[in-house]
Amino acid sequence: MAFPEWVTKQKRQGFEIKKIRGNYYMYERKSVWDPMRKKAKKVTGAYVGKVTPEGVVPKRMRIDAGAPVLSVEFGAAAFLAGLSSDLLDDLRERFEDGVAERVWASAMLRLVSPCPFKRIAHRYETSWLSHALPGLALSPSSITRLLDVVGNDRRACAAFMRDTMESAPYVLIDGTGTISQSERMARALPGHSNAHGYIPQVNQIYVVSVADGGSAPAFYRNVTGNVPDVTALALTVRDAGIENAVVVADAGFASGDNFAMLADAGLDCVVPLKRNTSEIDLAQTDYETVFNYHHRAISAHSESKEGYRICVFRDEKLRADEMADFVGRGEKANAEAEKRKSIGSGKNLRDVAAETRMKTASFGTIILRTSLVEADTRKIYETYKVRWEIEQLFDTMRNTVGQDASFMRDDPGFEAWTFINHVTLLMACRVLAVIRGHDMLKDWSLAGVLDHLSRVHAVQVANEWTLAEVVGKTRKLMSDLSIKLDIKSTLIPKR
Repeated sequence: MAFPEWVTKQKRQGFEIKKIRGNYYMYERKSVWDPMRKKAKKVTGAYVGKVTPEGVVPKRMRIDAGAPVLSVEFGAAAFLAGLSSDLLDDLRERFEDGVAERVWASAMLRLVSPCPFKRIAHRYETSWLSHALPGLALSPSSITRLLDVVGNDRRACAAFMRDTMESAPYVLIDGTGTISQSERMARALPGHSNAHGYIPQVNQIYVVSVADGGSAPAFYRNVTGNVPDVTALALTVRDAGIENAVVVADAGFASGDNFAMLADAGLDCVVPLKRNTSEIDLAQTDYETVFNYHHRAISAHSESKEGYRICVFRDEKLRADEMADFVGRGEKANAEAEKRKSIGSGKNLRDVAAETRMKTASFGTIILRTSLVEADTRKIYETYKVRWEIEQLFDTMRNTVGQDASFMRDDPGFEAWTFINHVTLLMACRVLAVIRGHDMLKDWSLAGVLDHLSRVHAVQVANEWTLAEVVGKTRKLMSDLSIKLDIKSTLIPKR
């Protein structure tokens, strides 16, 4: 049969074209041995598609009544895998027998969809990770054994953290307490908590790396809840394998003994003081310099003392906000007093103007004591602000992943819990770095990005995986952050 030229051009080896009712269709063509005729014969195989001048249009896939249609979370898992595949490589260098893959997967799954460890298996089964990394043992009993292995190998945990530490200036954050009521934990001893008073807890000392792309937790040590933080700082620096770090503490750290101990340990520090400190008279402070920090004007003053400096910073926006709040509360109190006067029980009105003048010098100020006697005041301020950024990150993780309290029953379990949380923190910081790099921190949060990406699903129809439909706001997010998801790409390195 003679075919038109445009049809002939579509012929391929191993296929044949048939004309049926004026249309042309392509089929597979096989060669099968005929035992009766003792020679091969041609047999028409499966239908491929319709032949058109533009090419072969594939046949439509039909789903059998009993054929499964699978759907798993893809977007957030694929995004995080692309950002943290090197962490999996580093984990594999320190852990064996599938431990690295399970730690990495658990950290990722708990970041995407917060849950206790006993529910990790369900998160895994409904995630693309179950197809990219099949066969991970994440049942409750398997997780218990995993925590025991990781928690009893502090050497491997510390080595992994040293592997992932970047060469950068380091800040040391004094203890962040984690609540634990387990009687089997030797390190869970009563210590002071700003939110809960004296309760059983374990303190974490954190080394933070400070880079241009933002600060990130780099190394931690768990210490008993009743140990003064200052006694563990020098040992943490030594364990992290770094030569020095600047201790950035909170206001409760400021005491003569603590400063002396830091000096003996050879550690520099930046510590906030109370506004009523006797170290400086705010009313007589003249601000010599001013600089811009995150679009806020900061006035600065510095005074040299014997072996240390006192630096005063005034955030002009914070100053205006504090003054407005102070005046507003005074006016509200006077308004309530006027109402009570009408029934004969009113108090004398406050002189809001005089009270405001008395406090004007302290509004919006931060007073820091530092051993960095040669450093620029702007550098000192930025170093102090690292603590605020990290505390914001810890607050985010407490709200997102539930890292404020541990339900581990023993010390190895707690050590493993904090290590997996640390891997989760590393992943979270990389997501925040992407958001920051696109100048979108005002528009997208960590939780918001992962929530939208987790709605991007991969579906398997007739044994073929493809991406499901993506809603408009999620498409906008992916465009804003230059996120490209390809179901065929290999984002997980092979061992």
